[in-house]
Amino acid sequence: MNGQPPLLPAGPGTVLDARAVLNGTVDMRTYRRKYLVIYAQPRRGLAWDAGLLKANHDGNLSILASCIEWLDTYFGWELVSVFTRQVDKYYIHHAMLRRR
Repeated sequence: MNGQPPLLPAGPGTVLDARAVLNGTVDMRTYRRKYLVIYAQPRRGLAWDAGLLKANHDGNLSILASCIEWLDTYFGWELVSVFTRQVDKYYIHHAMLRRR
């Protein structure tokens, strides 16, 4: 055993956490749908002041962009759209992709 948790199949849902995709928790080889939505959101349970909210926002965009590039390079996913929604004072970034 290498101490890593087993890979979870990518699905049945079409919305996946970008961190889970990047850290290998989700096995993208098992994802069979044509469309995919990935999201990046702030870590929960932390109290953020105004400075940390800005850093957290930028970090989430960076994670989302990295995940989009990784999915494009290794699995042939094409970016369709990116959007952000606000929940309370936090921002959740989404990217919609389609398989080429």
